[in-house]
Amino acid sequence: MKQERIEKIAKKLKIKLDDENRAILNLKISDDSNFLSPYYYDKPIISNDVASFINLNKAILLWKYGLTINIISDVIDKDEEETYKNAIKHYYETDLIHNKRTMKRNYILALIMFIIGVLVFSLMFILDHFFANSLGLWKEVIDVVAWVFIWESVDIAFIEKIENSNLIKISNNIINSKIIFSKMIN
Repeated sequence: MKQERIEKIAKKLKIKLDDENRAILNLKISDDSNFLSPYYYDKPIISNDVASFINLNKAILLWKYGLTINIISDVIDKDEEETYKNAIKHYYETDLIHNKRTMKRNYILALIMFIIGVLVFSLMFILDHFFANSLGLWKEVIDVVAWVFIWESVDIAFIEKIENSNLIKISNNIINSKIIFSKMIN
């Protein structure tokens, strides 16, 4: 894509870009006491507050050309920088695994619901064949039940897929992001 077009899209979305056309997410930290989760064991991870703030910036996180996270702070020393980088990446690696499992589970659930819908339709046709016009209202009830199962399978397989795909892309973008640290300018 041409550079002018990239810059135009970024301007429209109010995204600042670095020299590599990566979207810049500025994260100002004046107190780092709540940056890491107090519950981690072997791998440091960020707290839910930090993750919530990061996740609010969907347009930046979904930027096609990558992400630069600029952590602006005077309270983070050089020794902590690598720990904080790893904490961000570990959090989103776990999130990526969860989102991939959710997507796989949704596909299996959609397939099961579709099969149930088809079986209910088959039951309706079989009952209609053997009992002809004596089903009455029950035929309509069975028809509605079958369509609900089929619609839910379509919803899960296709509509929810978009949301899950975005969550996977966000996690991948953060895992592959460039994380830099800078000092506050007064």
